Amino acid sequence: MSGMVYPPDAAGDAFTGLLDVRHARPVAVALVASGAFTVDMRMPKDQWIRWKSGILAPCGCNCRRLNAIPAFRHLVDDALADATRSSFPGADYIVAVAHAGIPWAKTVADRLELPLAYVRAEARTAGGPLVDCSPGTATQAVLIEDVVASGASTARAIQALLAETGMRVAGVQSIVNWNFPEMRARLASWKVRAITSYPQVLASAQETGMISEADAGQLLRFYADPRRHTWSVAGDLSQQVLCRRPPPSFSIFATCSSTPRRTAPSRPGRGPAHPATRDHTNAPRPPRLTR
Repeated sequence: MSGMVYPPDAAGDAFTGLLDVRHARPVAVALVASGAFTVDMRMPKDQWIRWKSGILAPCGCNCRRLNAIPAFRHLVDDALADATRSSFPGADYIVAVAHAGIPWAKTVADRLELPLAYVRAEARTAGGPLVDCSPGTATQAVLIEDVVASGASTARAIQALLAETGMRVAGVQSIVNWNFPEMRARLASWKVRAITSYPQVLASAQETGMISEADAGQLLRFYADPRRHTWSVAGDLSQQVLCRRPPPSFSIFATCSSTPRRTAPSRPGRGPAHPATRDHTNAPRPPRLTR
């Protein structure tokens, strides 16, 4: 696409060895088209998304939304299983990181015909174990995550496995890894792999019209070092075609429409003809946790 800030197949040295280039672009397209990745550069700061790592931003990623569209879910299932098989051929145990990693890990374990364990977000009882379904003998385990951002939850899961089981950790496989500096430092001792990351996701978002070229440039700087990034409002916002989600569609090339939403004429004392026609754009939104 003309004006693309960051070609999806040119991730740079920082991504060498991290991504599975065979699947990076189609999975990024699925994340954008399904609404799993959301961004709104016009969003007031008091409505920004607070990530689990504490980062506050006008963008986020929730891979659970992929499940709403079977074609995208199957695409990601296939890519995740294939990437895990390719990156960790000696693995003989799949370990899910709760909660979001559990459904993806189950599919990987099924496809690879391997046993499945998972690491809880918290123990069932005070002082109890975090690891469930673990074997009694040492194995090569691969941890499955949906999104890796700061790496804190992944590091915690690794420590639980090492402390509570005889497992050896082969590495970490995720759908998305934002490749943050703190993640690289925190997980430096482990083999970390992902299917896609922000260069591919932002390129797909720009292709669909979710963000402008100027927005993409600022978001690239944010993702490169989010803790140090200073947000700006530079650029002509009036030229941006923005939406919080792509419109419902089964096409991976769905785009956001700039056409204003229309509402049905009001009927005296009765409001719009149907609730679905009301414009909820300015309605308050509950706090969101994502990555």
